[in-house]
Amino acid sequence: MSKVKTQHEWYRVHERMLDEVVGDVVVYNVSHLVTDLLNTDCYGDDEDLINVTYKIDNDYSDDGGEPRMVEALEHWIVVGWFGEELRKKGEMVAEFKGILIWGRQTSGQAISMDYVVQDVLKDIVQRRDEYEL
Repeated sequence: MSKVKTQHEWYRVHERMLDEVVGDVVVYNVSHLVTDLLNTDCYGDDEDLINVTYKIDNDYSDDGGEPRMVEALEHWIVVGWFGEELRKKGEMVAEFKGILIWGRQTSGQAISMDYVVQDVLKDIVQRRDEYEL
């Protein structure tokens, strides 16, 4: 069975619980706030907003591919441990003025459908009673 088919099957079975956990760890959409701050000078020299909005992806450089610019399509406040797990997976996460912001690289679907979110939360969903969120 392919990895994609296996992941889809897991999501189908655990969809409701995954949505509940996402609701606990993804706090609030701040896309408009980040855009407004980037378009003004009020955030000063702090590059955290830029780092949570753009990154250079070198995933294919070993194969001779060119680096590409990746842009976050949405920005979300997330809880600390979830943000750190996303960062470990290569996601754009930065602290700005005391809040942890995740630069989500997808849009137009439920956050719980993002592969990286499912990957981070899979164990928690399967053993939800063991975790205190």
